[in-house]
Amino acid sequence: MKDTKTPRWMLERLALGELDAATAADLRRRAIAAGEDLDAALAELAASNAQLLADHPPARMAEAIRRRSEPARLPRRSRLWIAAPVALAGALALALWLRPSEPTERVKGPAPSRLVVYRHERGGDRPLAEGAAAAEGDLLQLAYRERRGGFGLLLSIDGGGTVTLHWPDKPSAGAAPLETAGETRLPSAYQLDDAPGFERFFLVTAPRPFSVATVVDAARALAARRPEARTAPLPLPAGFEQTSVTLDKPNARKELR
Repeated sequence: MKDTKTPRWMLERLALGELDAATAADLRRRAIAAGEDLDAALAELAASNAQLLADHPPARMAEAIRRRSEPARLPRRSRLWIAAPVALAGALALALWLRPSEPTERVKGPAPSRLVVYRHERGGDRPLAEGAAAAEGDLLQLAYRERRGGFGLLLSIDGGGTVTLHWPDKPSAGAAPLETAGETRLPSAYQLDDAPGFERFFLVTAPRPFSVATVVDAARALAARRPEARTAPLPLPAGFEQTSVTLDKPNARKELR
């Protein structure tokens, strides 16, 4: 795709309808002022995505990779193996989608993948919204919802600049095949430590297999750019989708900058 002054991730959000009317209108005004052909750029994104899916059908590629399940040591968090309870109806999940299917509107069909973060509480699991308060010792359960298939991983970054891979277990592994039957919870829960400022969880997916190391490296690059790490997308190449949920930790030690 040709270079434009408009950031690629903004183009992709515009294509998916993720921008509000005022932001979208302002983006188009600035593109016109810069001499950019925004509609042509959006059409090129849509064509690229369609070609990617045609070249690498998820059903066929799923046969080329097996699920990695050997547990790995996590340096920062307590890893607690639990039986995943039944998914709560109407759980809240906020998503940022960075790969369009059509240039100007959402396409009918399977919904995009979603990330859900639960906190284990006495009355049951509680889904946490973007910006929810969290604290050291909170026991979190990660889950995703996916209907299109493909491959994915889950990781997090915190205000101290640390990247933690949650699934699959090995950084050297390929991304794991995605389940498509309702909500899928990871087999383990994670206990937050005293990392400062925030904890941000990412679900990264693609229609074809990809290297875990590619996404981990992107996460480390973003984590090093504090305070952008709280809100900016992972610097990934074309072909990936990502969604994140950020939890604030107001009572943690001071965030590093």
